[in-house]
Amino acid sequence: MYKDCNKKILKIFSLLIIIGVPLVKFMSKVLEQYNVIANYDMINPGIILYFSSPILLYIYIRDLIYKERKIELCDYIFLATILSGVLATVFSIDKEIAMFGSYARHEGFLSVIAYYLLFINWRFNGTKKDIHNFIKLVVFIAVINSIYGILQIYTPFNFIIRYQKDVNMASGLCLNPNFFGSLIVTTLGIIVCNFLMENKSSVKEYIIIILLLISLVNAQSMGPIITFVLILLFLFFLLFIKNFLVLKKFVIICLLSVIVFTLTLLINNTIYSNNRCELCLFKNSVEKTDYDEMTNGRIEIWKNSLNIIKNNFLFGVGFDNFYLAYPNKDKDSSYEIIITNDTVEVNKPEKRYVVDNAHNVYLHTFSTTGIIGLVPFLLLHLLVFLKGIKSKNKLLLIMFSGFIAYSVQAFANISVIIVAPIFYIIVGLILSISE
Repeated sequence: MYKDCNKKILKIFSLLIIIGVPLVKFMSKVLEQYNVIANYDMINPGIILYFSSPILLYIYIRDLIYKERKIELCDYIFLATILSGVLATVFSIDKEIAMFGSYARHEGFLSVIAYYLLFINWRFNGTKKDIHNFIKLVVFIAVINSIYGILQIYTPFNFIIRYQKDVNMASGLCLNPNFFGSLIVTTLGIIVCNFLMENKSSVKEYIIIILLLISLVNAQSMGPIITFVLILLFLFFLLFIKNFLVLKKFVIICLLSVIVFTLTLLINNTIYSNNRCELCLFKNSVEKTDYDEMTNGRIEIWKNSLNIIKNNFLFGVGFDNFYLAYPNKDKDSSYEIIITNDTVEVNKPEKRYVVDNAHNVYLHTFSTTGIIGLVPFLLLHLLVFLKGIKSKNKLLLIMFSGFIAYSVQAFANISVIIVAPIFYIIVGLILSISE
């Protein structure tokens, strides 16, 4: 009886986090647009994670007691994460921010611990049925986002919320092209892996893939686009070695990708006069060997991040405290901080821009939680990677492809509360599969 109860609570709170957090954030933006509230972050979507953490912890402890199972490596990783998080918070620059997160990011200790509780609980409660249902849910979320992204680019409706910094960039319900790209490429990793292993595919599957590919182009986020190319290459070798690859399907997906990318860019440039092209900007940067422009200034941010790490090697600067340690000009806790794509806009009394994230999940983890936080973080990734590489379970490989897609794009992107929970559930479900 307790097992059924625990599983139901876990499902409810997982759905609440995956659907509720982005929905609250999006609706807040709608309220801001219609001047109901002064700023969309007046409604904090992170509250859902703060509230969920103790409930998810209760589920974990209850499982430990009633199942009487032995403590294993996943438990040690989880416990190490809690300990490192506590220490990172205690030694942080601003303890309140470290606990609850900064303006608009909200990825403080309470949010991060919710991620890991999702992973550890699904590790011990996940089933094949849960994995199938989860895949359907993630695909549904990605499709809804993609449809909204199409409305953002190809319709003139005033009620559609668009990315304020550049209306020619699709952001879906994620409100940011980079975060939208993270969701889309992770979902594509899952769908394409299944596509490449099956001899037959439905029209529905083709439509979804085309829709997501269009969204990937319209997001104009270079990291997810490059990740998709790398994922195709990775899946080719992985599935070929495991004798799961349907070669004609690989040729189809490559041709389909080229056609969709080309036609989308052509339509955007000729019919809609959208002259922005992230691929073109990247190509020009490569030709000029301007690596900082190629990465939208990320190289300079990464260099400065290394200096932060050097000065805070053991415990880091604290969750979401990055901008307080970064060499920004005239930063003050009383500033009004407005998150944009790659920077944080600060008003007091004039507009300035400060960097609040390393734009590399691994560097950011190192700089905010130190080596004590990075080790369990990387160990969890290594554990999943080794299991995926060794596996011949098709269902596991489908989830593993989503894991790889998210992990690769994370080298040039940000962890955010509207996408990261999906990744940690993927991790838990992968580890729940028995070979």
